[in-house]
Amino acid sequence: MARDLLDAVRNPTVLMSGATGVALAVFIVRIVEHAPRFAVGELSAYTCTAALCIPPAFTGCVMLLYVMAEERERGVCLTLAEVGVTPRAFAVSKWLAGTLAALFAQVVACLLLGFSPVQTLGLGAFALVVMQPLLLAGLACGLMATEQMSSSVLAVPLTLVAVAPILSFMSVSVRSVTWLLPLGPAVELVRTAQGLAPIALVPVLFAVLLFWLIASGALAVWALRRYARQLAAERDRLA
Repeated sequence: MARDLLDAVRNPTVLMSGATGVALAVFIVRIVEHAPRFAVGELSAYTCTAALCIPPAFTGCVMLLYVMAEERERGVCLTLAEVGVTPRAFAVSKWLAGTLAALFAQVVACLLLGFSPVQTLGLGAFALVVMQPLLLAGLACGLMATEQMSSSVLAVPLTLVAVAPILSFMSVSVRSVTWLLPLGPAVELVRTAQGLAPIALVPVLFAVLLFWLIASGALAVWALRRYARQLAAERDRLA
């Protein structure tokens, strides 16, 4: 995991994407913070949503997708397997590194947005759980990507799904769709914490969140098994 984090710090694409995510989260809040259309408590919920949704998409997912695809393309994965790194250890390391990177980007975004240390800690603890469907889906896509071009293609829908709940503040019709997305229940819980009425009962929101956790976890397990078979076949071919 330490090696993966160090590689991410040295990777200009990951650094640029992470910085872009933080800057975008701050930018979209600053341009609307004086808008009269927000109800009481809605601006705070919008600010938390921007910090919650954007950094994981631009940091965690890009790190999982791009770095894994780059290593696969360069033959690093095969080299690691030859020295005894199992596919499971490889995947868990990437997942943990992506989670830590996403949390770091969120902390930076929160501090730039003026959050107090307590608010930053609270949002980080909340995000550690609710962003896992997105990161597990990113891990699955990273395990399936065989070269950098395919990782770029997979990154687009993941990013769109992640940032779509921000649009729920535009209209009720948009919100009626986005709350069902992986980060949608988390945004509705943020609304609830700010004293706003959620679109569905809180137990229903937790049920939807649990569904995405299970579904993304199952997808990651399937992708890991597929990756292990492909890696074994490649080792056999070279042997």
